[in-house]
Amino acid sequence: MRSLFLKIFLWFWLTVVLVGVALVITWNLQPEVVVSRWRAMMGEAVAMYSQASAEQMDRYGQPSLDNYLQRLRASALIEASMFDENGTLISGRPSSEAIKLARLAVHSTEPQFTVTQQMAFAAHRSSGPSGRVYVLVAEMPRGPLRAFRPGFGIIVTRWAVAVLVSGFICYLLTLYLTAPILRLQTAARQIAAGNLDARAPQKMERRRDELGDLVRDFNTMAGRIESLVASQKQLISDMSHELRSPLARLTVALGLARQRAGSEASGQLDRIERESERLNDMIGKLLTLARLDSASAPTEVADVNLADLVREVVEDAHFEAQEHNCKVALVSQNACTVKGNPELLQRAIENVVRNAIHYTSENTVVEVSLACDSSTANITVRDHGPGVPEQELPKLFRPFHRVAGARERSTGGTGLGLAITERAVRVHGGTIRARNAEGEGLVVEMRIPAARA
Repeated sequence: MRSLFLKIFLWFWLTVVLVGVALVITWNLQPEVVVSRWRAMMGEAVAMYSQASAEQMDRYGQPSLDNYLQRLRASALIEASMFDENGTLISGRPSSEAIKLARLAVHSTEPQFTVTQQMAFAAHRSSGPSGRVYVLVAEMPRGPLRAFRPGFGIIVTRWAVAVLVSGFICYLLTLYLTAPILRLQTAARQIAAGNLDARAPQKMERRRDELGDLVRDFNTMAGRIESLVASQKQLISDMSHELRSPLARLTVALGLARQRAGSEASGQLDRIERESERLNDMIGKLLTLARLDSASAPTEVADVNLADLVREVVEDAHFEAQEHNCKVALVSQNACTVKGNPELLQRAIENVVRNAIHYTSENTVVEVSLACDSSTANITVRDHGPGVPEQELPKLFRPFHRVAGARERSTGGTGLGLAITERAVRVHGGTIRARNAEGEGLVVEMRIPAARA
């Protein structure tokens, strides 16, 4: 049972039910305090019933007595019997225990009690207006066992209503306690999915208890995280833009230096040019990443024939793969159309395929497949390289992340390609994940919503 709401609700309800059961058990076990109080209370009641019965008998005769005992049975659920001073039955349907108790009460002025496992008996001696002596014996089920006497349906109805009402109250109390937690869970999941402006409802903040404090702290934390992430994205964007100008001037200066320098400086200038190009490529990727981070949907959306796009990427990548002594092959494809930005989708797929080319073993084939159904396009790229440690798989799509070992800086790029792919797929409403293939190699799967006809 993983639901906190269900746990709290059932525990509250079970507590209420167990309290009722405890009261029932306490009554039936009859501790001495309970028995004493019961005897005092019932002694007064039986004395009153006995005196009334004696008056009915003396003044109006046995028919009136029979009628009175019937009313007593119907209203108070007491089975009463009347005896004379010799212990002879006058009216009623007594049990053997009642007869024995009546014979004892004839000779005593105090109420007599007998308690068995299921029944309680009380007898009282009284005198009528004529002076004749009578004994009334009352038979009653012990405690809640009274429900098995006449009126069983009423008692069951009352118990059912009590259980339902207690359940409803427990439900409201549980809802009051768990609603903020469920709202926090929803907001936390939205933040984890990238929606950094998600917050718990403000009405939850107005609670004056620990849960209200928790909601306020959570919203404060979420606001702080959103501010920090936005500042980081803005910093990356600003730095990228600012670096473009000195880099452009550096390129111009490099061209002038080539014209004035001799052949002995060509090696150093070539090195500067390569590093400048690498820096320019990194800045371009950072700008792309910043734009994708701030975008909620792709721009310049059109119907994209994904089959043609994937085939074009594979053909270009296959030509590039010859330098790495490997191949790129389109092993399967279906006709598929998606709505999105063609340039962005092409770049996303290229980044994954080129990444696979870098790390696949020589004389192997990077396998690309495209499967499409009515709702989703699934693009899969598999290499035959060393794979990635399991704990590193969730980090592959973070900017500048590189896996130690086979996928180091010396063999890899800037660590931005897969991050750009993840953002591009996400703004198209899709998902991307990586897993190790059986045997060796890495499998990257991109799922993008297909266009509806």
